[in-house]
Amino acid sequence: MISEEWSSDCRRDVPMLARLADGGGLELRIFRRDGARFSASARPALAEAPDSNADIMAEFLNEKNGQTWQSIPVAVFYTKDLQYLYHYVEYPAIYHKDAVVGRVRAAKRGETPEQTRERGTRDFFALQASPFFKIWACAGVDEILSALHERLLMRT
Repeated sequence: MISEEWSSDCRRDVPMLARLADGGGLELRIFRRDGARFSASARPALAEAPDSNADIMAEFLNEKNGQTWQSIPVAVFYTKDLQYLYHYVEYPAIYHKDAVVGRVRAAKRGETPEQTRERGTRDFFALQASPFFKIWACAGVDEILSALHERLLMRT
């Protein structure tokens, strides 16, 4: 798993994935994405941040709508003999993160930009404390288990 403590997606999914690993008898290794400084590069490289895990992150970049960037968490699954099975990136398909976060942080009529920022931050933290974050974490586990089941079932 590639993770960072500052990421709300990691704080949502890592505990559930740890329970999945524990319950399934899987070995869980967690690698920090960044080194001493935050990486904003679309395609990370160890030359830029030798104390990071850019080499691992570069293998599992998020590619959507013609754009590429680093997204976390990334959970990668291998067989016991290190044959790649599947990887999960950032959030489950059912969580329409950009739309949800955009709506939560959008300006409301009559708000100043500062009021929007303060209220949007407060509302986003409230969303994180709501049952939906656990629902989305469970959806992530469901997505992972379904993909692994399919991958293992279809292996020849």
